[in-house]
Amino acid sequence: MTYTKIPKSYKVGGQLMEVRQVERCDDNCMGQCHVSAGWIEIADIVNKNDKQSEGSKHNTFYHELTHSILKTMGSELNDDEKFVCCFSSFLTEAMEKAYFEEE
Repeated sequence: MTYTKIPKSYKVGGQLMEVRQVERCDDNCMGQCHVSAGWIEIADIVNKNDKQSEGSKHNTFYHELTHSILKTMGSELNDDEKFVCCFSSFLTEAMEKAYFEEE
């Protein structure tokens, strides 16, 4: 399967967010979001020594993107991990299956 590229940065609410691909995140999680610091991280290795697949990394990117948007909005949904997981999974699928015309 071919995946779209994960960006190096994006803007949310006027703030530039850096996308860092790192070996590990704190607590061995798949990703993390720090809007106030202006970055998200996507881990290569999760849990003890599990390598995150490319598909999982893309889902993690959209998951952390969703957190950054909700946090910037001041939405209580940012703390609802079930909502964030569900929404970001649909967003991942929509974007990975999107068709873009060549210019």
